[in-house]
Amino acid sequence: MNKKVLVMISPVSAQRLNGVAHYAREQGWYLMIQDRIGSRPLAWEGDGVIVALRSDNTSVNAVRRFRARGIPVVDVTISRPEVALPRVMSDHEAIGRMAAEHFAERNFRNLAWFSTGWGHVQELRYNGFTEKSVAMKWVAAEALPKSCQANYSAFLKWIASTLKKCEKPVGVLTYDETDAAKLLDAAEKCNLSVPEEIAILSIGNDPIICENQSVPLSSIDQNLETGGYEAARLLGALMLGKSAPAKPILVPPKGIVLRRSTDIIASSDSLVEQALAYITANISKPFGAAQIANSLGVSRNVLDKRFRSDMNRSIGDEIARQRLALVKTLLRDTDDTLAEIAAAAGFCTQSHLANVFRDTTGSTPSAWRKEHR
Repeated sequence: MNKKVLVMISPVSAQRLNGVAHYAREQGWYLMIQDRIGSRPLAWEGDGVIVALRSDNTSVNAVRRFRARGIPVVDVTISRPEVALPRVMSDHEAIGRMAAEHFAERNFRNLAWFSTGWGHVQELRYNGFTEKSVAMKWVAAEALPKSCQANYSAFLKWIASTLKKCEKPVGVLTYDETDAAKLLDAAEKCNLSVPEEIAILSIGNDPIICENQSVPLSSIDQNLETGGYEAARLLGALMLGKSAPAKPILVPPKGIVLRRSTDIIASSDSLVEQALAYITANISKPFGAAQIANSLGVSRNVLDKRFRSDMNRSIGDEIARQRLALVKTLLRDTDDTLAEIAAAAGFCTQSHLANVFRDTTGSTPSAWRKEHR
């Protein structure tokens, strides 16, 4: 008999729902989608539930009623860790670590976390972000009196003061795109440039928000579709009577979608800035450190020393990093052939690109494209 499954994910996530629907089609399930659960018991009879528990008790009480009826439930969040449920969730600490690596690649020495609120998910992301580095913690709910937290003028005054006092340039990881948009608004009202003074990285990669800002927002793709699929797979096992895993199943982030808000490399050396500009402007051409030094009128030795001193890596490493980053962007965001991508990223041949890509990532370009689209 076909299983009847209720999905209660609020706010609605199209990516998660697509993942659930993909598995449901494979199994022949009948799905019911319920955005919000009211105070009254839901009039529903079925075999399993996928839920995103939130801070309010309404969804928790609904889940308890389902479980009392013997209906298995899978949670796709960790907002309520005290509620014992089988879980498939984003690896929030890995998300934080990915953000720290992103800013480290761009030579940011000053880091900060920003969120309007604070809870278990924020804490996990912050812990990953600060695992190997120090970051300032800016949380509106902790800094502002409760009576002022819904007052946007009070918020702007506080965050403006915070931004003005911090050492720049600073790379800021925000809890989500909504927080990122608020931070961007505050920075612009303070006449601070993004990303030159304040580089902003969000989490969630909702293109409706990220791409409709005065400065488009870079964002970490949480891989929510895979999370939805794996949650459905786990629910399927539970509905067959199998035991729940002892620990939550963690879904690693898919990657960072680079947009203008972090598309910069921080440098305090004018010669290094010129070298970085040369790399960006000539990325489609074959060149090396010698050509850059000649263009800037300095010796290769001088350029190498100053670049390594400022960036903590060689100029050759930076050229390779930027070429590979461009290749990944083109693989993910375009249908260009590998030959076209090789030409755009300055590789002499398609086979050279394929070899470098495999040696660096452990994957072929075609496999990487399939995984990240």
